[in-house]
Amino acid sequence: MTIGHEVGATITLQELEHDPYPTYERLREAEPVSFVPAVGLWLVTRHDDVKRVTTDPETFTAATEPSTLNRTMGENMLGMEGPEQQWIRAITEPPFRPRDVEARTQGMIPRLAGELLDGIVDRGEADLFREYADPMSVRSLCFMLGLDEVPWQDVLRWNEGLMPGLANFEGDPVKQAPADEAAGALHAAIGDVLDRLAEEPDGSVLSWMLHHEEGGRRMSRDQIVGNTTLMLSGGLQEPRDVIALTLWALLSDAAQFEEVRADRTLVKAAVEETLRWAGPVGTATRQATRPVDLAGVHLEQGALIGAVLSSANRDPRRWTDPDRFDIHRKEGAHLAFSAGTHFCLGAWFGRHLARVTLDLALDRLPGLALMPERPVTLSGWEFRAPDSLWVRWAP
Repeated sequence: MTIGHEVGATITLQELEHDPYPTYERLREAEPVSFVPAVGLWLVTRHDDVKRVTTDPETFTAATEPSTLNRTMGENMLGMEGPEQQWIRAITEPPFRPRDVEARTQGMIPRLAGELLDGIVDRGEADLFREYADPMSVRSLCFMLGLDEVPWQDVLRWNEGLMPGLANFEGDPVKQAPADEAAGALHAAIGDVLDRLAEEPDGSVLSWMLHHEEGGRRMSRDQIVGNTTLMLSGGLQEPRDVIALTLWALLSDAAQFEEVRADRTLVKAAVEETLRWAGPVGTATRQATRPVDLAGVHLEQGALIGAVLSSANRDPRRWTDPDRFDIHRKEGAHLAFSAGTHFCLGAWFGRHLARVTLDLALDRLPGLALMPERPVTLSGWEFRAPDSLWVRWAP
C-alpha cells in the first residue's frame, strides 16, 4: 500500500509554528508518513512508527546529510552514529548521572531559585518565563558545565541565536546567518574556558571532557566545543520551557493546580505530563540508510525524516484522550527525550531542575494566578515555548 501526500503538500511553516498539533492529527489519520515540502522532511507522526525510527539506527541514522545540528553547532554526538558516537557518549554520560549531578551542584539549584524568588516576591507580579525559568536554566547549566565565569546573559543570547539555525530544515540563509554568528561567539567563549582548564582542572563537565581518557584517548577540542554547544542548547531550552509550560498548564486548570499545591509529590507527575502533552522539542531527525517501507510508504535511501516526538506523544493509538492535560495519567513512558542510543543525556538533570524550581515557586508565591490581560501565547514546532508567563500573586 502506498499512501498519498496531499495533506503534506498543503502544510505551511507558518501553521506549524503557530500550532502544529491540529496538523499532526491530520497527518496521523491520513498520512502518517508524509513528505512536507515546507520543511523538506518526511514527517513521521504515529507513536509506534516514531519509536521504530528512533530505535533502529542501522536503518534510520542520526548522521544525516545535511544536518541542522552539525551545521549550526559543529560536529556533535546527536548528529553522529556508530562507534564514535558511543565513545563520545561514554565520556560525556558519567557527569550527568544523578549522584554526580548532586555532587557537583551541592544544593546550588535550590539556592539559586531562592535568590531569584527573593528578587521578585515583594512585587506581586512578574514574567516568570524571563525572570525565573530563564535564569534558573542557564545559570544552573553553566555552573554544571563549568561556564559560570561567562556572563549568563551572553550564553542565553547566544543560545537563542542558535535556535533558528537548528530548526532551519528548509536551509534558509537568512535564518542561518545569526545562528552562525551566535555559534562563533559561543565557541570562542568555550575555548577560553578550556584554555584555563588545561592548567587548572576542576570538577566541571568541561574539565572532565578535557582530561578524561576513554579507550586510551581523549576528546579533541573541536569535539568538546561541539558537544558542549549541544549540551547548552538542550540543557538551557528544554528545562526552561518545561518549567514555564508546566506552570502555564497548571494555572490554566484550577483543580489540578490546587491538587499539586496541596500535594507536592504530584510535581513530578505534572512535569512528566507536560513533557508528554507539550514537549519543548518537537522532532528527532534521521536519514534512511537504505530503501525501506514505513507505514505503507516507500522511502528511498537518503530520505530525510522528522520523527515527530510531540505528535507521537499525542497519538490516540498510544494514549487515552491524548489532548487532555492530566497529572494522574498512568500510561507509561513518553518520547519527549527521544529513545534508543540518542536518549537525552541530560534527562535526569532537566527533570530535577524543573521539579525543584516549580516546588519552590509554589512555596514562595501564594495565590499564584495567570494575568488574563497579558495572555500566554505559544509558538514553534521544533522548539515550542511560551513567549512570556505573566503571573500575579499575594506579596
